[in-house]
Amino acid sequence: MRMVKILIGFVLVFSFQAQQSFADEEIICRVKGSGQKVFRLDSGIFSSSVLVLNSSGQFVDWCPETDSQKPSFGRDTAICKFSGTRLGNILAWGETVIDFAQPSWKRRYRFAKLGQTWKESQPGGRERATCRLR
Repeated sequence: MRMVKILIGFVLVFSFQAQQSFADEEIICRVKGSGQKVFRLDSGIFSSSVLVLNSSGQFVDWCPETDSQKPSFGRDTAICKFSGTRLGNILAWGETVIDFAQPSWKRRYRFAKLGQTWKESQPGGRERATCRLR
């Protein structure tokens, strides 16, 4: 009986071996006004994150969680919701979505002049980027 339990234990351990996943999936996007950006989806068992290649060649967190922005994740998709964030010379409230399954980057937002509030903002801000797998 003890031998059967040991064999069942081995079967369970070896049946759950790590399989290749989308852990280091990377896409390159050409974002208007920002140039070319490289995004990496780093998905673990209990958490996920999206990293972006900065100008010094290191991957840093794309959407760090703060009071004004919050990341969320779906299947091969990352969403960064932001509020009152400065984009150039405007304030914006909206979200940026990166899809790693069908490489794409898009941002939708409401915008206002600096010093204005969300109630004074206008809808219709949209940006898209062309992306491809790296």
